[in-house]
Parts: sequence; C-alpha cells; structure tokens
Amino acid sequence: MKYKDSKNFFPHPDNPQRGDFVERVVDPRQAYYKVKPVNANDEIPADAAEFAGK
Repeated sequence: MKYKDSKNFFPHPDNPQRGDFVERVVDPRQAYYKVKPVNANDEIPADAAEFAGK
C-alpha cells in the first residue's frame, strides 16, 4: 500500500506529491501522534502502527 492510499496521509497544499504520515503511538504511560514527512508514492512499511492491530 502506498502512503497516498492511506487515511493517515495528509498531502501538502503546495505539493501533493509530498505530505505527512501521522501515526498514533501508545506506550504504558502516554499516547501521542508521530508525524513523518514522506513521498506520496512510497510504500508504507509493514511495521507501521496503522497495521499493528491487524
């Protein structure tokens, strides 16, 4: 699956080929969001948090 096909990908308004991939991270004491700048056509790694519960 490519980043652009994910619901967690938010394209930049000035360049839709680049964007931010947002992951929710939960550890024993806190939960937070992690944002990573990516290219829209790159593949999402299998260990991404989006797929952790599946």
